[in-house]
Amino acid sequence: MQKQLQQITVDMQLEEHYHTLEKALLTLYFHNNCTTKSLAYMTDLPIPIVSAMKKEFAKQGWGKHSLTKKGQLAVSQYFQLSGADAELYLQLTTDDAFRIEWITQNISELSTIYDARPKADVAIDQAKCTVETALKRALLALDYTMLLNKRILCLGDDDFISIALAFLIKKIAPHSATKIIVLDIDRRVLSTISKIAKDYELPITTDYYNVQVPLPETYAAQFDCVYTDTPYTLIGAQLFLSRAINALKPEAMRHVFFSYAKRSYQKQWELQQSLYAMGFVINNIHYDINNYEGAQILGATSQLFVLQTTKQMNPYIPNQRKFTRPIYTGEIEKKSVVYQCNHCKNSLTVGTGNEYTTITQLQSSSCPNCKNNKFSQIKRTVKKTQSQHTLGHHILLELHDCNGALLNDVQQIKKIMCQAAHKAKATIVTEHFHHFSPYGVSGVVIIQESHLTIHTWPEYGYAAIDVFTCNSKLTLQEAVQYITEQFNAGNATQHYVHRGK
Repeated sequence: MQKQLQQITVDMQLEEHYHTLEKALLTLYFHNNCTTKSLAYMTDLPIPIVSAMKKEFAKQGWGKHSLTKKGQLAVSQYFQLSGADAELYLQLTTDDAFRIEWITQNISELSTIYDARPKADVAIDQAKCTVETALKRALLALDYTMLLNKRILCLGDDDFISIALAFLIKKIAPHSATKIIVLDIDRRVLSTISKIAKDYELPITTDYYNVQVPLPETYAAQFDCVYTDTPYTLIGAQLFLSRAINALKPEAMRHVFFSYAKRSYQKQWELQQSLYAMGFVINNIHYDINNYEGAQILGATSQLFVLQTTKQMNPYIPNQRKFTRPIYTGEIEKKSVVYQCNHCKNSLTVGTGNEYTTITQLQSSSCPNCKNNKFSQIKRTVKKTQSQHTLGHHILLELHDCNGALLNDVQQIKKIMCQAAHKAKATIVTEHFHHFSPYGVSGVVIIQESHLTIHTWPEYGYAAIDVFTCNSKLTLQEAVQYITEQFNAGNATQHYVHRGK
């Protein structure tokens, strides 16, 4: 059936890929009868596309507004729906009130299993999510048609999302062919999940994996979606997401359910810039799903991004050799906090490299002098590793609708670029400009603080310009403004990049 869906995608020139067809077929299977309008609403597609989709289904003999017996059989076999609970599927996907009630009812059933999770290792940014959170995350796979007949990767799973996913599958479609793979650096987590999977006959396989080494070929381009709760650092998130890209099947519209600590607006911008650069589309951001047990660094909550892949996927970190930079918070931000016992005034330091790494551990152990467990913070220090400092500032300037004659005048361009360097208060070392035949100019101004470059396409009225410096005191924006004015660009955009961070 997959080949037929792929062919329909080609015939329809459907940008949304065949996963949208899968969602439509599942909707028809469980709802029995759908108007074009209602199916458009449930699949988030325009009515003309849904209408064309239904015609293609009819050509295959699967039905149009409702599935034929042939269509029902084809969908049932494809998704392994024998014994599926159709009523539960419908209620979980259409009734928000029922969904909340179902989660509440099933928390107790899973609580005993989740109590078996190993103690969180703060050195690798672990924090246990609540059982309610695990179930809510698992339901996202159902919402995005990533639960049935899929290969799901849990890249790091101290939260036991794999257990919640397997639990949900058994409730909805116990004979589903879905496979869940857990890759984790913590052997305690792997051992516990493996035992639970064996005891409860869950479709989960575990394997040891350190994301700082390349993803093994065994797992490359194998998965339909990835769940990951990454370290709380930007570089940690970039590394985990890069490995997720390596693991996903190459077609567009795969999904990554990515949890990440809430950050300042500036750090949020840097994260979203990275997501964009890697080729992800942010389908949704949930602020009401992730809750953690005793995670002070998170404020007990975090945000959950639903990311969708495109044809432009590009891992931030190549899957070629071991990644050696620090990725965990304790490695990058070496925090130490001095607490004073409220009873005997004894001072104790909490943080990485000390006897107590968190205040929770100190409170659990109590004061070694008087056994009191109440403390007051009196001093806090944070030392960041140099890898977090920006080494260079880079502006990528796009100029459109410029004067074609000026863009072909090598001497004028040389004059403008050199003057721009002076405007930035840079020191010119040398310069070189070249005119191409019949038109086009490329040039570079080397400055003590880095460089300015330009490449022009007079026939399109376009110029690509880079302004780069390792000296944060240069006035780059004055240079950019001067260049934009001199070329009289009708349309100018710029992209700012932190280099070496």
